[in-house]
Order: sequence, then C-alpha cells, then structure tokens
Amino acid sequence: MNTQNLLILLLRLVVLAAVSAIAGLIGYNVARAGGSPVTDALGRGSFVFFSTMTLFIALLAVLVPAVT
Repeated sequence: MNTQNLLILLLRLVVLAAVSAIAGLIGYNVARAGGSPVTDALGRGSFVFFSTMTLFIALLAVLVPAVT
C-alpha cells in the first residue's frame, strides 16, 4: 500500500467513526425519550456506537482486500 491508500483508509475510518457517534447519540436520545435514566441511556448509546463501529470495521475488512 502506498501513502495515498493509507490516508484514504484513515479518512474512511474517521468518517465511519463519526457516523457511529451519530448513531450512538440517536440511541442515547431514544433511550432518554423512552424514560430511561441517564446512566442506562449512556450504556445503550455506547452499545449502539460500538455495535455500529464493529459492523463498519468488519465491512472494511471485507472490502479493502477486494479493492486492493
């Protein structure tokens, strides 16, 4: 891999982390709207964030070797 491919991969990871963070915030807000206390809502939001990030990392693990 050359430097340009590594930078594009890093940019993709940053974008996917941002999308995961937004999904985590949505999970937090849904839990709060459902009446959960803040501590439970934080747990649910972090679960959504890490689940989404795991999905994206697995997707990258499949797509990057297929492209290169």
